[in-house]
Amino acid sequence: MKLLSIFFLCLALFCAVQGQARGTIRLVRNGGFSSSYTSGIVQIYYFNRSSTTNRWGNICYDFYFGFLGAEVICHQLGYDGVSTYGKGGAMFGNDRAATILNRVNCDSTSYLTLEQCSFSTFISSTCTSDTQDVYVSCYSTRIWNNPYSGQIRLQGGTYSSYGRLEVYCNGQWGTVCDDSFGATDARVTCRQLGYSDYSTYENLAGSSSQPIWLGRVSCWSSFNCLSSCESCPSSQYQNCTHSQDVALGCQFNSSYFSSTNTLKTCKIDPPTSRPTRPSSGGSNETGVTVGSVFATIFGILGIIVCICCWCCCCNTEDWCK
Repeated sequence: MKLLSIFFLCLALFCAVQGQARGTIRLVRNGGFSSSYTSGIVQIYYFNRSSTTNRWGNICYDFYFGFLGAEVICHQLGYDGVSTYGKGGAMFGNDRAATILNRVNCDSTSYLTLEQCSFSTFISSTCTSDTQDVYVSCYSTRIWNNPYSGQIRLQGGTYSSYGRLEVYCNGQWGTVCDDSFGATDARVTCRQLGYSDYSTYENLAGSSSQPIWLGRVSCWSSFNCLSSCESCPSSQYQNCTHSQDVALGCQFNSSYFSSTNTLKTCKIDPPTSRPTRPSSGGSNETGVTVGSVFATIFGILGIIVCICCWCCCCNTEDWCK
């Protein structure tokens, strides 16, 4: 019974980490996080000048930050826009996190992620106080509430940067089959969402009431929209089950150019003929290596957590030593 409890605890901790990739943002209140929050103090999972290790931190409300930055934050969270924003956020409590970004400067309200804006990890001395933390209140309407054919979203994940990949076709949201889906396809999909790269691609089953719209997706690395890889079909893809639904994690990665996509880019992007998938020596192979590194890191973390949990639950202290 104790072994079973430890297993489920480890599984829960592993799932909590899942989707927490570089550039992920969230809203917190009184130090706590919920994916249902539409308002709160903004935190981003990133690194600072002194360390490349990712951690949760705040964004500074300085001379550079304004309405455009707040609008983009809400877009990255999947909301239609910002209703109010400010600094301090006393009504949301103290999250005790250090400032990790400042000089956030966005040029457009149509950007999808903060990676498309300029920012700095060299924190000014005027940005170290909690009174400078950015908070936002986003509209509850989603950017996909009035969808266009070929629009995509991530659903069922803890954070907005991770979830089951869904595409809007023929007036209904459906899923994407994982057969032949690879690293280049994952990167193009994340680019459509405003990120530069993917962190993982795997499976997260959707509802059996949903159609499976796309299968055997094949992208070129230069594409910006999933509809350029495979356009909406007239009927659903039959050679797949929902256990094969693609789930995707997206991230900021300076090794790849920031996405130039906006809210409307893929709405007007014309579908192209489906290309032939690159050979094993192409960019797909490199991307899989990146995904494998993240999988290995999560696996090691899971093992460490399991060992700690096991020792804490042991009745015989000498055995744990």
